[in-house]
Amino acid sequence: MRTLLMADIHGNFAALRAILSTPEAQSCGRVISLGDQVNFGPESRKVVETLRSLGATMLMGNHEERLLHPDDFAGYNWAMLRVTARQLSGISLADLPVDVRIGSALLTHGTPGDPYHLVYPPDLPEVLKALPEDVNLLISGHNHLCWDVTSGHRRAFNPGSAGLNETGTGARAMFAIWDGDELTPCSTPYDVTENARAYLSGGFAQEAPEMSRMCLQEMETRQYQGVLRLIRHVSHVARHADNRNAALSRRSCDGCDGIAHASFSFRAQKSAVEMLSLIHI
Repeated sequence: MRTLLMADIHGNFAALRAILSTPEAQSCGRVISLGDQVNFGPESRKVVETLRSLGATMLMGNHEERLLHPDDFAGYNWAMLRVTARQLSGISLADLPVDVRIGSALLTHGTPGDPYHLVYPPDLPEVLKALPEDVNLLISGHNHLCWDVTSGHRRAFNPGSAGLNETGTGARAMFAIWDGDELTPCSTPYDVTENARAYLSGGFAQEAPEMSRMCLQEMETRQYQGVLRLIRHVSHVARHADNRNAALSRRSCDGCDGIAHASFSFRAQKSAVEMLSLIHI
């Protein structure tokens, strides 16, 4: 069946809506989202509700897994996650599968069985080698880059991030069409200013201004790992700060996609109005 593949929408409803309006997406009879439907972007609830209305298969990403226990993330650095948790009140994500098998293809968020495992193209031959014998195609997300790598008789494909694309081309949502043996990467433009307004109206700009600004910048510029660079910098500052709030979190994410501390010392210095002066609306 001709299938629309998306990964890492990250609460970016403007990007999702743009994808669904394309002729490529409208020609598909099935929709699969490879995890991280939520967080970072300001409209996670709209994303989840829209995907469910389409009967989409949604996988468990690391951000959905965190939202199963948001109280574990009490520090100021996790403010965005907590706003997202409130926005998703009444919606359960606990039943999302970690992996899905479709014929000889295995679909997952990070690597099979582990939505937190972040890999890069040089890692893929070993990942493919470890797959079950009857699997010859691995479709995954988590890393926001698009790839199509073959090693031996096996293939690894990542459609790239729909909501936080990191290819260097700003304001474009990545997706792919899967039809038989064909996997075709696609992209479409969307209006980032919709997200700026949603960060304000949803409370993100007020409670998590630093991360909101950084996410918007990444949406606009598609800077590679822009958000992760901020996270790693803050994590480094927290580790070396002479501050009791720099204690390690019980659930660190190995420095890959979450701040590995329960909290850190700096506090929001810019108001929502000041935040708006840094973005184009």
